Amino acid sequence: MKLHILSDLHFEFGKWPKGVDVNAIDADVTVLAGDIGVGLEGLQWALTIDRPVVYVMGNHEFYGQRPMNELWRKAREKVDGTNVHLLENESILIDDPSYPGQRVRFLCATLWTDFAILGDKRRQECMDAAAREMADFHVIYVSRRGHSVAEPGFTTRHQGDRLTPRKTLSLHQESRSFLEEELARTPNTEVASETWQKTVVITHHAPSALSLTERYAAFPLDAAFASTLDQTVCQADLWVHGHTHVMVDYRVGTGRVVSNPRGYTGREAVPEFDPAFVIEV
Repeated sequence: MKLHILSDLHFEFGKWPKGVDVNAIDADVTVLAGDIGVGLEGLQWALTIDRPVVYVMGNHEFYGQRPMNELWRKAREKVDGTNVHLLENESILIDDPSYPGQRVRFLCATLWTDFAILGDKRRQECMDAAAREMADFHVIYVSRRGHSVAEPGFTTRHQGDRLTPRKTLSLHQESRSFLEEELARTPNTEVASETWQKTVVITHHAPSALSLTERYAAFPLDAAFASTLDQTVCQADLWVHGHTHVMVDYRVGTGRVVSNPRGYTGREAVPEFDPAFVIEV
């Protein structure tokens, strides 16, 4: 299966490149690993793509918008019944058109970080740094005051107000449990709905310090960009992420990790970004 992989297009800084026809790219599925645009803008663009799209929300989708649960509900309503699959702590099987009878399993989650990339003893230090310096914790709201989050993918019942590192840690733990449980499963060849040949994980936040600029964690704020899931990466055929604005392609054991972010057009664009980046699984 040919996967067209994109993340961090950040349409709030610039539209899709002129002269690049997304529908002319030779791919079977387009993977959008978050931060495509603020609010519903990324989904609106995804709906112009004429192949299956697997979309995971990033942090920027929620910037300055309605509370997370309300945006999530509106987003799901917008793509319901379309070729755009917006998923959070959910999976989907997609037929491989090149190999009839074979399917690829996609496991999807935003995967907020565990703040443990510098070790458990420094977790609180990392959370405090994120609370001070990351815009996420100043412009994203979990829900309206007095209401709880109870939408798909946001099942932890947090009461109102602004997003906090403690709340994202709880969301991380939900996503991590989902991914670990799914990756531990093996295909059931006797049940068609439980059979797949390859597994692709799609997250917005990175699963390993190897995805950071220096390929290792050095500062407390690094803990807001990547987690310590190296052992989990080994269980997937491919892991796609965004968020770090670093183009990567590396392996942890047999698991391949890739990211193809555009970054902030006109400000801090990623020079290696390839709008037609396609790999096969």
